[in-house]
Amino acid sequence: MDRVIPFLRKAAADRKPFLAVIWFHTPHLPVLAGPKHRAIYKDQPAAAQHYFGCITAMDEQVGRLRKELKGLGVEKDTMLWFCSDNGPEGGRYTGTNGSAGPLRGRKRSLFEGGIRVPGLLVWPAKIAQPRVVKMPCCTSDYFPTVLEVLGLQMKGQPTPLDGVSLLPLIQGRMTERPRPIGFESAGKAALIDNRYKLYVDTRSGKALLFDIPADIGEQHDLAAEKPDIARKMRATLDAWRASCKKSLAGEDYRRG
Repeated sequence: MDRVIPFLRKAAADRKPFLAVIWFHTPHLPVLAGPKHRAIYKDQPAAAQHYFGCITAMDEQVGRLRKELKGLGVEKDTMLWFCSDNGPEGGRYTGTNGSAGPLRGRKRSLFEGGIRVPGLLVWPAKIAQPRVVKMPCCTSDYFPTVLEVLGLQMKGQPTPLDGVSLLPLIQGRMTERPRPIGFESAGKAALIDNRYKLYVDTRSGKALLFDIPADIGEQHDLAAEKPDIARKMRATLDAWRASCKKSLAGEDYRRG
């Protein structure tokens, strides 16, 4: 935050739009807090002192950021997004809340326990009252959202964007995603739409289908019961994976 705040002050003084991406290490392993913040939780076991202490330290820095935005007079017009990168680590103590709760899987998994995390948006100029939305969203949605907010369009050759603009959702004009969310990692892939999720082992080809609102723990495979849905989602997932490979090879960005 020591590096972010001078950047914000200069942008505000120059009356220029700014983008800051702030990655906190907390509470990623190794989970370590300084003496000041450990002392707040001195009655807890040592590992918990570190866990809660580093969370408290991060919270202080977020408060420092918000105080600075307010002091610069840009708080209301600044979109402030919060999220985690993945679910909890497994196999080692990471604090008293190192659990995915009812979700299946943990970090490094494409089950919900590995990829389903809280997401928050603070934007006082456009969101006057807090509310909860149930539509699945992804960090891939940030870029197209910002483009639409700024009234910008990508020029030249169309480039595939994984995300969708969330501005209609923010404005209360959208309740369902127009396109699903794709994931791929370590021999697994997943496609998530407004209701169903297809989970695929890309090595064996085996696919599982889940009705997420009805089965958040992903315990009931519906692939055999709903083959048409599974087949359609598999085709969409395969097309998305092919597009990612094309992008990785630079083919989406070559000019004719």
